[in-house]
Amino acid sequence: MNKLKATGLSLKGSYCQEGKWYDIPEESINDNGFFYEKEGAAYSLRLTETEYGCDYRLEQKASCNTRLRFRLQGEGEEAFHVIPCNIYGDNNIDRVKPGEFPSLTDKYPGTRFCSPFWAFRADRAAMPLTAMVMGELSVGISIDPYSDVQGGYIHNGIEAGLPALVGVSIGYENFPSTFVDKGNAGEPTSEYALQASAGGSVYLYPHGGKEAVHQMIREEYGKRHERAVYKNSLQEAAAAMVDAFIRLNWNEEWQAYTDMSCKPTENTELKAWRPVYEIGWTGIGELACPLVAAEELLPISRESFGKAKTGEELIDQIVGAYNPVSGLLNDLVAPIDSSGSLVNGWWIWYHIASDCHCAYNNGKAVHEILKTVCFLKKRGKAYPVNWLDTCLKVLDTMCMLQGEDGNYGYTYSTKEKKVLDWDGFAGCWFLPCMAYAYSLTGKEAYLASARKAETFYRKYVKELNCYGTPMDTWKAVDEEGNLAFIRGTRLLHEITGEKEYLEDLESGACYEYLWRYGFRTRPEYAPVNSGWNACGGSVTSISNPHIHPMGVIADDDLRYLADQTGDEYHRSRADDSTVWLMQNLECYPEKTGYGRYGVVSERWCPSDGLVTERYSDGTPYSSWFTYNMWSAANILEALTDIIGKEV
Repeated sequence: MNKLKATGLSLKGSYCQEGKWYDIPEESINDNGFFYEKEGAAYSLRLTETEYGCDYRLEQKASCNTRLRFRLQGEGEEAFHVIPCNIYGDNNIDRVKPGEFPSLTDKYPGTRFCSPFWAFRADRAAMPLTAMVMGELSVGISIDPYSDVQGGYIHNGIEAGLPALVGVSIGYENFPSTFVDKGNAGEPTSEYALQASAGGSVYLYPHGGKEAVHQMIREEYGKRHERAVYKNSLQEAAAAMVDAFIRLNWNEEWQAYTDMSCKPTENTELKAWRPVYEIGWTGIGELACPLVAAEELLPISRESFGKAKTGEELIDQIVGAYNPVSGLLNDLVAPIDSSGSLVNGWWIWYHIASDCHCAYNNGKAVHEILKTVCFLKKRGKAYPVNWLDTCLKVLDTMCMLQGEDGNYGYTYSTKEKKVLDWDGFAGCWFLPCMAYAYSLTGKEAYLASARKAETFYRKYVKELNCYGTPMDTWKAVDEEGNLAFIRGTRLLHEITGEKEYLEDLESGACYEYLWRYGFRTRPEYAPVNSGWNACGGSVTSISNPHIHPMGVIADDDLRYLADQTGDEYHRSRADDSTVWLMQNLECYPEKTGYGRYGVVSERWCPSDGLVTERYSDGTPYSSWFTYNMWSAANILEALTDIIGKEV
């Protein structure tokens, strides 16, 4: 293989029997792969050159259970590794608390989840691919996530190792442990087979850099894409969700919408367990925006809300939380405990400092209000002037606090206008806010601020290292903050028509696809072990290994990107997401065992990560027995975005 030779990479093969690995002898390896036969076993790798590198077929036949793998290994400096949803470099080991999620590192030896070598089930990744970037050289190997064997199938594996190693295997092993969640390092699990084969591709881009990883994802999507299916209409789904919010989530005692839970099979009745008092992210801002839109777009009367708060009333609560001393919004509209604090929400138990405003709450809340204002204005409808005035006060504070480099910061003082912690991506949510504010007021200061911010935050997107958005994942690499970058660059392109913003919107979209499943997985447990498809769902972060609904709020922006570029790949990715969320709704109650149509959980487990929920009899469950308001609201927002284009 001339292309492989030109990279200087070494091809290695090995097989495992009775728990011990043996190398394929060097004399059995040639330009076309390897073939090695021993007593009772035969192992082969066949390579076929392609324009992007080569395709391969890996095959094993043995009289005892075995595994076969092959690796590409480089020499010299440490590579930047990518296993979608799992590994992005060393996962910010110097910024995070070691031991909470996988870090590919030789630092902190003996610490849980810190290892210079990691191996996962291939379906742990949004695309079954392991890649590394060595300077300009970008290398990746994909593999079929499953191999058929007698009596069923096995899961295949992907690997990454320091300083520069990528590998795949028939069968898998979770090594050095099974990453269940940030508090749970399960024992390593593995699968072997007597006879099995798997195929995939080797990607070799000599001058690709990190951008080439996106091309690998795109190539794999073309080969593995399989879309989910659904039955009901988008309007039926949206109406059912609004009805569920009003009739289930609203709680008269707390005068608030709530998060709800139950415990099947023993108890299937959803009961409120937490009032939602936060303003943004997991709070009422997430519901306010789509409720206002739903009132406009669906046959929903004001009277149907009964005593439940309307979207307008929720926004009134948020703007009423303005703190003139800090120039920002209090993060809560009511205290969650006896402390009386209006800023310390449920996230305070993680690593965030107490008594501070958080960018994710303020930026996301202001974003939802301004999006609502723009929606109403476009439809010729009035809106309360104090909504816009309060948002502009917050944005004026952010313009004053914004660093010369464009950074908005991560947390802020409640006692003065001051940034407490500059390090994190959550402040990017102020980028689209500034763009909305410019569109509504014409004030150049907002556009100038947005331009500076876009220049600052784009480098993290280009480097595949957006971190520090959700407070509960601290400085972990995540998917959520980039959604703000996607929205911000889309709005800047709409405003200015400048090509660089469209290019950066595409970079943001491609970063999203590093988290968004592009193929169908085979989860083991209900409610997703039959008739459910992971394709279109986005994983939250390297810290929380499950799919959540938040990615759907960017689908309108992805369709805009497709319209502007003529590249239907982006529309297909958005359509996957819409179909994914619709099938989730249709899991209730037959597959989930609780709830009703219109209810939806935030946790969906496509692989073996975060399968911590249990039925009352102890049987594992690959979702969650919770109905959390914010995540369902994100789905309603995505639906109203689409319906609004049709009405």
